[in-house]
Amino acid sequence: MSKSVNATNYDMIPTFVPKEDDLVFAVIETPAGIRHKFAFEPKYGIMRLKMTLAEGLMWPYDYGFIPQTLGDDGDGLDVLVLNDVPTFSGCLLDVRVIGGVLLEKNGVKNNRLVACPRRRKGVALKTDAFDEIKDVPKAMLDGIERFLVEYSEEEGNKITFEGHCSRKDAYKLIEQGHKKFEKAQK
Repeated sequence: MSKSVNATNYDMIPTFVPKEDDLVFAVIETPAGIRHKFAFEPKYGIMRLKMTLAEGLMWPYDYGFIPQTLGDDGDGLDVLVLNDVPTFSGCLLDVRVIGGVLLEKNGVKNNRLVACPRRRKGVALKTDAFDEIKDVPKAMLDGIERFLVEYSEEEGNKITFEGHCSRKDAYKLIEQGHKKFEKAQK
């Protein structure tokens, strides 16, 4: 009996939502409110348990990547989605990127984009008021920064917080990441 892998091909999902200038797709790897960290395993086309966080440390928001992008670390661009309720591993969302948290991990740029779900008529989300990273309440943003540094250090990485970037600069990072992905496919 032959075995086959029926892989989910996230590489087929475009970076930008068609006909929506300000939206990108995000694939959620790790939902909010859990201690596990999942990561997409391209070889098998499935989410893999990468680690379990220390007691008392949980993902504050959904975490994943933007398809058809590559960061300096060779992975898809990381995105933290400020959602009112968690989704699930493998969920595809239309998101509005509002900025980024600039980090260096082990000497390599490893930024985390920050996004909110698309605005929908008739549905009010807390994050609808966020257009830029500066709109995120300071206490909330401080908590996000602390979490991103702490969990990365727990993985054994040397992590340095380098500030924030605006929505405009975050979209430039996405465009650069998309070009890197396209180049790597050739």
